[in-house]
Amino acid sequence: MDVRTTPKVPHTEYFPPPPGPRQPSVWLARIRADRTELMRFWPVVQNMVSQELRVRYQRSALGFLWTLLNPLLMMATLSLVFSQIASGVKNYPLFLFAGMVPWMFLSTSLNESAVCIIQNEGLIRKIYLPKLVFPLARVMVALVTFLLSQGALFLLLWPLGARPSLALLALPLVIMLFFGFVMGLSLVVATVNTFFRDVGHLVSVFLQAWYFLTPILLPIKQFSRQSQRWFMLNPAAPFVELFHAVIYEGEWPGLGLLAASALIAVVSLGLGYVIFKSQEDKLVFRL
Repeated sequence: MDVRTTPKVPHTEYFPPPPGPRQPSVWLARIRADRTELMRFWPVVQNMVSQELRVRYQRSALGFLWTLLNPLLMMATLSLVFSQIASGVKNYPLFLFAGMVPWMFLSTSLNESAVCIIQNEGLIRKIYLPKLVFPLARVMVALVTFLLSQGALFLLLWPLGARPSLALLALPLVIMLFFGFVMGLSLVVATVNTFFRDVGHLVSVFLQAWYFLTPILLPIKQFSRQSQRWFMLNPAAPFVELFHAVIYEGEWPGLGLLAASALIAVVSLGLGYVIFKSQEDKLVFRL
């Protein structure tokens, strides 16, 4: 071939192609899909919550009044038992009630979420429902009871000598953060107990020990600084301190306490969601 007759190829620079649209991460796509599904099945959650509340109190003479009487009777009992130990605490029944009612929400949610998948085995095998519906419904039932109990607390403010304050405006934010924390733990418990049934029994024992490691019965300020540091390593302690600050002390919670609670709530909810979703498809084979 004659080199002189070979056509010259024009010199062309090849640049990398322009970047395409960034694809959403797998977990972000899952969150969006679950949000859409939960909105679609939200009437199912509402029906589960209302049915559970009706069944729980349908044969009771006082009905829903037990949601108000239970914490009041518990508060009266604990006040009599610990009144001498906490003699230096002003308005001790209000202090006790402000921390005890959130703890009952946490305890009830974890105990009932531990068996929510197992108890709904027949429903899970028959029809399709997002499995997130079951722990969510259990926590929502406990949340309704918690809110009604908070209403009983507000009725007691005047008889106990307390007065409403502007700090109560921060209570919805505190409840929202605490809900995220409890929901994350409930997802973990619901997942683990489905695989290992002994966990459901251990949850009750763990909650009893956790109760006494949380500053509910006595103010954290009555302990030494070293003990206070150990108390604050308890993930439930910042939330109890928030309720004490808003309800008992009538003060706006500090930004540091709010930031710590928000961080714990986000970590708990994120970790619980990842654990639950990563094992969701295997749950039905463990029933």
